[in-house]
Amino acid sequence: MTTETDPRATRPRGLRILIAGTGGQGVVLAARLLTAYFVRRGHRVVSGQLHGMAQRGGSVQSTVVVDGGSSPGLRRGSADLVVGFEPVETARAIPFMAPDAVVFMNTAPVMPYVLSQQYVHGRKDAAYPDVRGLAASIREATPQLCAFDATELARKAGSARSLNMVMLGCLIGSGCLGVGPEDFQETVLATAPSRLAERNQRAFLAGVAVGRGERHTENR
Repeated sequence: MTTETDPRATRPRGLRILIAGTGGQGVVLAARLLTAYFVRRGHRVVSGQLHGMAQRGGSVQSTVVVDGGSSPGLRRGSADLVVGFEPVETARAIPFMAPDAVVFMNTAPVMPYVLSQQYVHGRKDAAYPDVRGLAASIREATPQLCAFDATELARKAGSARSLNMVMLGCLIGSGCLGVGPEDFQETVLATAPSRLAERNQRAFLAGVAVGRGERHTENR
């Protein structure tokens, strides 16, 4: 992983994870997989979701709190890890990022519903924000940003719908959770239909390679 500081050290107990994206990207499933994994290993885990306009590609956030109390809610500046499935949605999470948070951001944009409707109606100012600018804003909150095109990796694995597997793989591969990819992979394969298992495995391992720094990440 290319970051300005090293996030590979095992994070302490009391992890607060925020997963952000848009409807249909698999944010909620990713949170469920993380929750299931840690519960099976005896941790106390609470999880919550803010769905927004999920059916229209709206903002979706899920939280996973491991050994950190009984509430799934996150205070401002308390998220240790942020997994962003979409650039704007990752930037929306800035207020929740701790100063030493580690952020994983997919750089492939999804046009927000409001902007897409403006474009349809001929609004010339309906433009998606510059991704480099979004990344710069995130780095002002925390220097530990891993930005890469996870959607393209998912496509290469077989389907863009495996984006959540790529992002989970990157998170696990980074070492931030102190979890081995082989161990977590069992959870991924156990929850997927057999027809999707091979595709999900490829996507997960592609993400692991990024997290380990075996693939180039974008300094955007």
